[in-house]
Amino acid sequence: MKKFFYISTLAAMTLAGCTDDSYKNAMTTTAAEDEPVAIQFGAGSDRAHTRTDLTGTAAASVLDYFFKIYGVKHVGSAVRKVFPNYVVEYTGTDGAGVAGSTDSNTSGWEYVGLYNYPNQTLHYWDFGADSYTFQAWSPTTSNVGVTVDDYNRLTLTTTSPDDLAKLYVADFVSIDKSANASSLNRYGNVVTFTFRSMAAKVRLGFYETISGYSVSQLTFRSRAGRFADTGANVLLDGSFNGFDNQGGGTYTLTYDAVSQRALLDFATLGTPADYYDFGSFTSGPIGTERYNPTWAGGTPDYQNVLPNEDNAGDMTLYIDFTLKADDGSDDIIKVTGAYVTVPATRMVWHPNFAYTYLFRITKDVNGTTGEEGTDPAKLYPITFDAIVAEEQTFETNPPIEVGGTNP
Repeated sequence: MKKFFYISTLAAMTLAGCTDDSYKNAMTTTAAEDEPVAIQFGAGSDRAHTRTDLTGTAAASVLDYFFKIYGVKHVGSAVRKVFPNYVVEYTGTDGAGVAGSTDSNTSGWEYVGLYNYPNQTLHYWDFGADSYTFQAWSPTTSNVGVTVDDYNRLTLTTTSPDDLAKLYVADFVSIDKSANASSLNRYGNVVTFTFRSMAAKVRLGFYETISGYSVSQLTFRSRAGRFADTGANVLLDGSFNGFDNQGGGTYTLTYDAVSQRALLDFATLGTPADYYDFGSFTSGPIGTERYNPTWAGGTPDYQNVLPNEDNAGDMTLYIDFTLKADDGSDDIIKVTGAYVTVPATRMVWHPNFAYTYLFRITKDVNGTTGEEGTDPAKLYPITFDAIVAEEQTFETNPPIEVGGTNP
C-alpha cells in the first residue's frame, strides 16, 4: 500500500491518497461433511510497493516457493499442537502441475511427502475442537531468525531493514465453526494466508516553485544540535521509534486484534537515535514540479526501513538553501532557517506500506534572507513604482529693468 505526503516549508500538509489494501481470493468448495476433510493450505502475497495482490505461482515466487506454519487447535482450555513448525512447499503451477492431486494439496501447496521433511504427516479437521489458530511466515532469502513463542506470538531477530523486507509474515488466522459461507477461512476449507513484507518503505523528495530563481545548495540542519550541518546527506530530526531505524535487533511479533496483521514490539531494539539519514543529496538545482522532484539518495526507489508503528514524535526538516536568478544576472541570495514539522501521526510506518514525502519550497518560505531571529522571514519581491516630477517655476521680484539701475 502506498501513501503520499505533500509538504511545503510552511508546514501545509495533505494526504494525497493511498491504495486499497484489501485481499480478495476465490473460495474453495468444502468436501461433504460425511467424508474426512484434510487440512490444506493456500497463500497470497501483497508487496508494499504494489497495488495488486498476488496468488498462485506469482505469490509462490515472492515467497521463494515455501512458507512455515505453526498451527494449534483449541479444545476447551487446552491448546494442542497440530502443525509444529511444518514446512509447506509450492509444488504446482497455474493450470498444471500437481495442484489438487492429493488430500493435502488442492491449491498447489503441499506439506506431506516432501523430500526434506519426510516426518510431516497429513492432518484432518477436528470438528470436535472449538477452534484452530495458525501462524505462517516465509523467510525467503533473508537472514531473519524466527522463533515461535506461543500460538500467537513470534520472536524475530534481524540485522537490517533490507533483511526484514525479505521476511513475509501472514496475518493471524483464527477459525471457529461460527464462520459463515462467505468467510475467506472457515472450518473444513483451505486455510488461506495473506502474507506481507515486514519492512516499511520510505522515500523523500524536494521540489521548488519560486518564480525566477533556482534552488540549490540545500544544507540540512538540526534545531536541537543532534547532528552537524551537512550538504551531502539528508539528515532529519525525529524520533523514528526513538531508536536507530537503520539497524536491527530482536523484536516480539504479535497481531492486531482487529485486522490480525503482524505487529512488532520495539522495546528491545538496539542503540537509541533521534534522527534519520535518508542518503546523499545533490548540491545542484532541485526539481521544479511535483512529478519530477529531486530525491534523497539520488533515486525514486524506496528505502527499506524498520516499521515505526508506535511513533510518538514529530519530524523536523530544517534547511538553508541558495537562490540563483534564472536570467543570467549575478543575483544570488542565501536563505537560512527554513523549517517544517511533520506531525507524529504522519510518521507512523506500518509493515508492507510504502510512504512518499514530498517537500515543496515556495516563495512563502519561512526562512530569512538576512540574520535569523532579527530580519524578517519570507521572500519579499523587489517591485517598482514611478513618479514624474513636474517642472518648478521661479520669478524674480522685483522685476529686472532693462536699461535702468537694478539693485
